[in-house]
Amino acid sequence: MTEQQQTIMNEYFEYLILSGKTVENPAYSLKIFFKYADEMNIDCLSLKISEAQDFQTNLMTSSYLKGTITVIIGCMTGFYTYLRKRKIILSNPFLEIKKVKRNKELPRNIFSEDKMNKFLMHFREFVKGKDLIERRQLYKAHVISELMYSTGMRMNEVISLEAKDIDFDNGTVKIYDRKTKSERKGILNEYCQKVLKIYVERMRELVIFGKNNADVNLLFGSKGHLHAWFNAIVDRESRRLGYGHMTSHNFRHAVGCHLLRAGCDMRFIQEILGHKELSTTQIYTKIEKEDLKNVIDKYHPRRKGKYEKS
Repeated sequence: MTEQQQTIMNEYFEYLILSGKTVENPAYSLKIFFKYADEMNIDCLSLKISEAQDFQTNLMTSSYLKGTITVIIGCMTGFYTYLRKRKIILSNPFLEIKKVKRNKELPRNIFSEDKMNKFLMHFREFVKGKDLIERRQLYKAHVISELMYSTGMRMNEVISLEAKDIDFDNGTVKIYDRKTKSERKGILNEYCQKVLKIYVERMRELVIFGKNNADVNLLFGSKGHLHAWFNAIVDRESRRLGYGHMTSHNFRHAVGCHLLRAGCDMRFIQEILGHKELSTTQIYTKIEKEDLKNVIDKYHPRRKGKYEKS
């Protein structure tokens, strides 16, 4: 990576942080792109549409999954939009390429209702942390986890919340949906209301105030690193429990799957999760089909393994 590329990238990351966005995916994507550009002797600031298209083709022939490719190309589109706004380049070549269509897929490790309950109980026991720092980390993760599992909120929606967005009298939270540019009401279950009320009225100052990057207007105090921090915490604790990889988005998907299994109407789930199209919500029916296969494997008279020894 050249010194110029490094400087521009660092400035872009500062811009993302100030905008309340994470740098994890952009950093990963830019590293791959700059390496490719260096190998192909491409001037990144005069990138042609054909060269942007060739970069995507290279990703497709390099065993990257479609989902990963769409994330990388999306990050590159955002980066070149930033360069265009700063008038460093004249146009964004990634806006003109024919992009790979991403298949709608769910994470592989969506917790069952029982496993999710145990996972949330683990955070509830935050006082068992090894020291004050870990106990405070687990407590903050406990509050965010209960909020996400109650409402199905996206992490970027959680990050933008302010204390005034919570209506304890009606048990709701005002959610601003960046994807659809609209607002919706999230429903707080009884336990989540209690957790949030204690956090807002008694614990919030102890958890977030006094930190250099704290924003006193935000419910959880920070936009810059909260997403990456929370993902690291839930993944660490999930692995400690032997549950495997976990991210913030697993909570949202778990809400969709668990409501569907409980018999909730698909359109109610659509409203709760804030999906613009019902087809987006219908992806959770795939989990139901997998559940049916597991039922057959477990209970059918000719189930797998029963007659292998005979």
